[in-house]
Amino acid sequence: MIKVGKGQEETLALSLQTAAQAAQAPQMILFFCKPGTLAEAASFMAERFPDIPTLGIGSSGVIHNGTVGVPDILLMSFEDEYRIACGLIREISVCPVQHIYQFQKDAEYVGQNHDDIVCLEYCTGSEEMLVTTLNAALDKYHIPLIGATVFESVERMGKCEVAYCGTTYRDACIYAMIRSTQGQIRTYYENIYMRTELTVHQVTKADVDNRAIIEIDGRPAADVYCDIVQVPRDQIVAMNQCYPFGRVLGERIFVADVAKVMPNGTLYCNKRLNPNDAICFMDYGRYQEVAKETIAKIQQENEDIYFTLTGDCIHRYWLYESNRFLERHAANLARLGAHAGNICGGEQYHHQHINQSMVMTVFSHGQGKGA
Repeated sequence: MIKVGKGQEETLALSLQTAAQAAQAPQMILFFCKPGTLAEAASFMAERFPDIPTLGIGSSGVIHNGTVGVPDILLMSFEDEYRIACGLIREISVCPVQHIYQFQKDAEYVGQNHDDIVCLEYCTGSEEMLVTTLNAALDKYHIPLIGATVFESVERMGKCEVAYCGTTYRDACIYAMIRSTQGQIRTYYENIYMRTELTVHQVTKADVDNRAIIEIDGRPAADVYCDIVQVPRDQIVAMNQCYPFGRVLGERIFVADVAKVMPNGTLYCNKRLNPNDAICFMDYGRYQEVAKETIAKIQQENEDIYFTLTGDCIHRYWLYESNRFLERHAANLARLGAHAGNICGGEQYHHQHINQSMVMTVFSHGQGKGA
């Protein structure tokens, strides 16, 4: 089972002790803590559970069993009925492949079967390179990847860390391959945005290394955005929460948002878009209906759900907050059963790094009805 402990006490030390009491016989500890406390929390967990891997991140907020907030600590103890392998990948912006041998050995140890296995990862950035590297091993074993980029605050962008076995690391990724021996594990991706038009546009010039779109359809990218969305240039970043890009891959669309607008019309994004990528413009108007459809789909496809784990983009968090939908969103997730989730700066789903989305792992004891 997965047991959850939450700490919100007078002191951080007391919060950590309270949360840790939920763990009885853990194989692995995963925790989310409030910004600025990762080093202390990681050290405590490693001392309290010296014989098992402890993985942690700081998060600007968490969603837990229908509530939204920033507790001192939210701990998940993975106990019986799992086969687990954990690890750390360092220097992910330089050469994540240097750790691929151990990662592949872990995948081999856990085994293969996409209906009862998942690879969870939490990283500090360099998502595209990381996803490509990890899937080089995961594809061989048919293991789905799901993950989140750490987000503590706007001020700490580029300075976030992950914790592994008591030590914190920048430019790194922590991972856990988890196989259920008594049930199923399924992964989901929710995109609340819908296309605003049938037209598909093309990225005709891009700076891939810097995640910048220079031209769309042969014109400055900002000009095209302004024409379609009908906003001035100085409003692009603000409006992008409601009207982001979508990268079109077959029947699926993966969201990409704009982080910065340059005077020459170049748009710096939080997801890499490549030359010749097909993109569309998106609108958030149906988000409440999409949220209901997601919950219904998960309920239909899974029996006896006992835990769901999510990564929810900070831009969705802000959008829901401004539209007074955040508490209802948390309540919707709680309808599935016990739930815990962090607020993240980017999401990874299978072979894609995406923005402004939610990724979810569903743990169930039933055999399900097919995804």
